[in-house]
Amino acid sequence: MGKFLPIFIIISIVVSIFRAVRKARLRSAYGQGPTPWNRQQTPGSATDDRAKSPYDILGIRRNASDDEITAAYRRLVQMYHPDRVANLAPEFRDLAESRMKEINRAHELLKRRRS
Repeated sequence: MGKFLPIFIIISIVVSIFRAVRKARLRSAYGQGPTPWNRQQTPGSATDDRAKSPYDILGIRRNASDDEITAAYRRLVQMYHPDRVANLAPEFRDLAESRMKEINRAHELLKRRRS
């Protein structure tokens, strides 16, 4: 059982990433807004990442306490940290890195607002 646990964790991360990609593609196919895979970016233009609320990124309510913010941040870090997918394809590493940047940015913004 011990040697199968890391494989199970990697598989669950890959499955969650595939589900997120599929959900985003379905959302964009039905006209519910651009996703990172289909938007055209020009240097210096505003992106949807900046337009997203930090609360939405962390998946918490707007009146969440500091403990809830920290718990959500830690949960997402466990799921999307690039070291978890270091031995997978570069696409997964890049996706995990971009997601972690987004999560860190949201957490820092909320910490500054709460201070």
